[in-house]
Amino acid sequence: MGEKTGGTGFYRVLSRRAALFVLTLGAAAFYLLAGVAGLSVGVLAEPTRRPIYSVETPQMQVALGLNCAWGNEDIEEILAVLARYDVPASFFVLGQWAERYPESVRMIASAGHEVGSHSNTHADMTNLSEGQIQRQISESLETIQGLTGVRPTLFRTPSGAYNNQVIALIEQAGLYPIQWDCDSLDYRDLTADQMWARISKNLRPGSILLFHGGTKNTASALPQIIEQIRAEGYEFVPVSQLIHPRPYTVNFEGRQRPA
Repeated sequence: MGEKTGGTGFYRVLSRRAALFVLTLGAAAFYLLAGVAGLSVGVLAEPTRRPIYSVETPQMQVALGLNCAWGNEDIEEILAVLARYDVPASFFVLGQWAERYPESVRMIASAGHEVGSHSNTHADMTNLSEGQIQRQISESLETIQGLTGVRPTLFRTPSGAYNNQVIALIEQAGLYPIQWDCDSLDYRDLTADQMWARISKNLRPGSILLFHGGTKNTASALPQIIEQIRAEGYEFVPVSQLIHPRPYTVNFEGRQRPA
């Protein structure tokens, strides 16, 4: 009788140890997978919010985006090229740039291109407080709307820097956070051939292209870039026409899809 009772106790202890081992193994597996996925552990992290880098679409469409944060000396030439090729573009302008070059902003809008915000001062928004981020957004929107009569719906963060808080506050302001998947690196004074070599590697339906105003070669390179993209069978549309309306999802690579 005593041996039977002792045996049961032994197996109960063994069962507890086995259960503890399974729980420990499961926890270790979770921490390992979370580390691979880049999540913080201890407390489940908020899923990473991502801006829109490109768009899932069956249409052979791409969008041409230009950031305006430096000079305005090439804006008229860029607008002339876009008019000659009948290409709609999306300009992302700083609030301060708009204040410095109000006529350029009016020219862009009058030519039928959409004007989005690139923040107010080009600060790294990941280093700002919630209130400072909100001011970067609101002040730029007020300036742009005051010049164009249209409130922007698109926002591109300075240098493409973002975190969950930045994306959340952009979306709370009713804006779409926009990045790019085809970077021309035009600000490095590349030639048209060099820009095309970079763009062509990533170009696909739903791509968003990144160019800049105030650079050495952008205006002169655009004709060749536009012709080569069209030769691939693509149509240019504004970013606001390319993206899906809310609700939508953005996957791990920043590709937007309908919800």
